[in-house]
Amino acid sequence: GVVVSLPDTNPPLPLQQRVRYVGERIKWFFVSQKEPVLEFMSKSDSQAMGGSKLPGQAARIITQNEITKHLLFEAWDKACQRQLDQFLELFDNMLTSTFSNPWVFLKAATTTPEATDCVEDLSGENLTKQRIPREIESRAGTERTLQEMLNTIPTESTKIEEAVDKVQMLVLKTYSYIRSQICDQVEIFSESFFKVPMLRQLSSDMSEIQLSEEDQERYRSRRERLNEDIEREKALTAEMQSCIDKITQFKINSQALRGTL
Repeated sequence: GVVVSLPDTNPPLPLQQRVRYVGERIKWFFVSQKEPVLEFMSKSDSQAMGGSKLPGQAARIITQNEITKHLLFEAWDKACQRQLDQFLELFDNMLTSTFSNPWVFLKAATTTPEATDCVEDLSGENLTKQRIPREIESRAGTERTLQEMLNTIPTESTKIEEAVDKVQMLVLKTYSYIRSQICDQVEIFSESFFKVPMLRQLSSDMSEIQLSEEDQERYRSRRERLNEDIEREKALTAEMQSCIDKITQFKINSQALRGTL
């Protein structure tokens, strides 16, 4: 009971930090792709885009309008941050459930740490048949090893120091087994719980882009100023047209008067 409760009461902070580093690196990769993708859309021809000219037109609109570019990049960054939070929350929940009862988690291991040095590339029907019994046997290998270490821990009160050392070694061994299993699953989790959900929800995120209240107020003021400028220009245009009409009429009258003379 003490060995089971120790991992739960002492959370693996280094492992959590490494998982967060992986998540931050994935987020940084996607965030850094904004400008290269925009440049690719701008320079690619229609054949490279499957015969469609829409990516090039969209790239020109984004490049020419800073507000549009800012809103798109901001929505992309928010989507990446949201997936990072979900990714880390998933791993935190998995670590919490794993270290609450590490023995259950270790039963799912298909290889033991001793077997990682002699991994074979088994393929084909016959080799698969050979691999299945090995994996079934190896599932209990890690648990058997830890159970043997657990049985060597003395329970006498006179050997308390030796028991503490062996418990500490057993906890560290359990940490190493769990860390190996989790590290093997990082790539799968990053693909399934970061990339795929983000790309699936990205279109809805982009369709929900809205101007902030500050931007809306700024554009409203600008539209009012432009309307005033339009009305002023219309008045000037009407005045100029009136002058032109008067000059034209004067010319016609002058030519008619000269003709009568």
